[in-house]
Order: sequence, then C-alpha cells, then structure tokens
Amino acid sequence: MERRRRRRDNRWRRVMLAHALPRLIDRLPAVRGEVSENAPLGGITWFRTGGPAEVLFRPADVDDLQTFIAALEPDIAVTVLGLGSNAMIRDGGVPGVVIHLGKNFGDISFDGDDVIAGAGALDVAVSRACRDRSLAGLEFLNGIPGTIGGALRMNAGAYGREMSDVLKTATAMDPAGRIHELSRADFGFAYRHSTVNQDWIFLSARMTGKPGDRAD
Repeated sequence: MERRRRRRDNRWRRVMLAHALPRLIDRLPAVRGEVSENAPLGGITWFRTGGPAEVLFRPADVDDLQTFIAALEPDIAVTVLGLGSNAMIRDGGVPGVVIHLGKNFGDISFDGDDVIAGAGALDVAVSRACRDRSLAGLEFLNGIPGTIGGALRMNAGAYGREMSDVLKTATAMDPAGRIHELSRADFGFAYRHSTVNQDWIFLSARMTGKPGDRAD
C-alpha cells in the first residue's frame, strides 16, 4: 500500500513539474522563418522514417538563422538537418531544436568557372546546373544523395572524386552566430571526413570546375 502511494506521489510530482517548466518553443528567439512544435521529420528526410523534432526551425535566410543562433540559450540542443541522407532519426524523435536548411539555402549561382551553392542545395541539382552551364568536374555530385552542407561535412564523393577535389572556400556559422570563411586547408579533409567543428553550421560552398562540353 505504501509503495503504491509513493508511486502515485511520484507521478503527481512529474505532472506538476511538466506543467511548471516552460515549453521549449516559448524559450526560443523571435524569427521570420517557420517554427513548429512536435514536427514530424519523416517527410523531409531521405529515408522517410523517424519520429518528430521537439521543435523544427526553417530559417528564412542567413540573417534569420544568425539572429536565432546568436540569441539561443546555450543549454538548448541543436541538430542541423539537410536532406538527412546520412542520418537515422530514431522513433522517439529528436530533442531540442532541429534546424532544417531547405530551399531557402538552396541557391546555385556561377562566377566564371566557379559554382557557388547554398548548404541546402541538393548535390544532384548542383551537378545538373553545372552540366547545363557546360562546366565539367562536378559530375560526381550526381551520385551523392544529399545536400552541399552534408557533402562538406563528410567530404562526400563518388566515381573517384570528392569534395576536397573541387572546394575553394566555404562559409560557416559558429554557435555564437559569427560567420567565418573557410579555405580548403581549414577543413583538414580525409576520406569521408573533415575536421571543421561539429557545432558549426555550413552556409555555402564555392567549388571550381573547368569548361566542358554539355554533350559529354
């Protein structure tokens, strides 16, 4: 009887504590992008599986992301997600804030023989844009199921080439919201690995190709 009463009391305390604590979404900075609570992640990941994000944030642009990161309380966990092709989301979901760098970070532009792509740009989209521009050397991206941000993180590659072969510079944001320009040497590239701080968020990459023939 005493044990049953203690269990009831403990459950009651947990309920009271849950009501006393502020919801995570109420602790977050004001932003222009989309913020949603208990958001399913299956629809935005490569494998279409996994539980919800406690909070999902889709920044409107780099300035919006910078405002959010700079004002975020340091004890709040952050997970950055692109296409999720290299991530397995557990059924229980992801605690803290999941930042999804989607189409708002997917711009692709050209500067001579260089292609500049946002971290949310699909690898295959970059490869096809280069093909349409008759820019060779980035065809390998067509075989990588992910985004440029993920490719930077793991030095992704296919068909005998990898990101370290084409990267010139990249931009990344640190946990204080400061933006850094990184050279290829700053990445410490190895096979499917880079040494850039795991807490930094990649924003864009400048990669170089060479004039080619679209018919090739």
